[in-house]
Amino acid sequence: MTYTINKIAQFAGVTLRTLRFYDKIGLLTPSGRTEAGYRLYSDEDVERLQQVLFFRELDFPLAKIGEILNDPDFDRKEALRRQADFLKKRGDRYLKLAQLAKDTLFNLEGGLKMTNTDLFNGFDYDKMVEEQKRYEPEVQERWGQTEAYRISKERTANYTKEDWERINKIQMTNLKELRDLYTAGVPYDDLRVQVVVEKAHKFIHDTFYPCPLDMFSGLGNMYVADARFTAHYEKFAPGLAAYYNDAIQHYCITKA
Repeated sequence: MTYTINKIAQFAGVTLRTLRFYDKIGLLTPSGRTEAGYRLYSDEDVERLQQVLFFRELDFPLAKIGEILNDPDFDRKEALRRQADFLKKRGDRYLKLAQLAKDTLFNLEGGLKMTNTDLFNGFDYDKMVEEQKRYEPEVQERWGQTEAYRISKERTANYTKEDWERINKIQMTNLKELRDLYTAGVPYDDLRVQVVVEKAHKFIHDTFYPCPLDMFSGLGNMYVADARFTAHYEKFAPGLAAYYNDAIQHYCITKA
């Protein structure tokens, strides 16, 4: 049986733009075309799309999903078993956070006394400045010989406390905009998301070091490849790191 792109979008709950993008990057290429050139998807394509969405739900970057699904040894049954297990664990965490929200509301209404520790049970926030200091030796080792690192050190050496406060405020504002779009279900290739990504790219370029598209793409990949960077974005919303990376990759492709 074959399905049009509109039918796929309807029953899979994804946008036409997302399906076209998946086709463009080779993640989900329709098995056929009509004489007029319109996409036609097979049952196998539908099964592949379901796997794409499962892996996306688990915060896998699109490039990694394609690599997994294209592996000749990929076992769909085993993948589904693992996905079910991981999603249950994630669901348990969400249930805990949902209960925390209910308890906090009950506390506000005077029905429950909560300590400050209780208010943050389920969250795990770290101090950004402390992390930066802790990772500085590794940053020096990994990028100390690069031109970008040299320029960044030169620029930031003269930044005042007020400069850093302004920088942190801009970064937090951009990140919160991205989080709000993500939690509202806006696709990463939506213009509103891409505007935020473009602001972030320009901010890095103007504030720290020249950042060509290939470098910016590498930064996006690092947000999901390095667990510490991932954890930073996950504090704002589960899945935000992968969403941000996908948005960056789309931005770099369209700007190239």
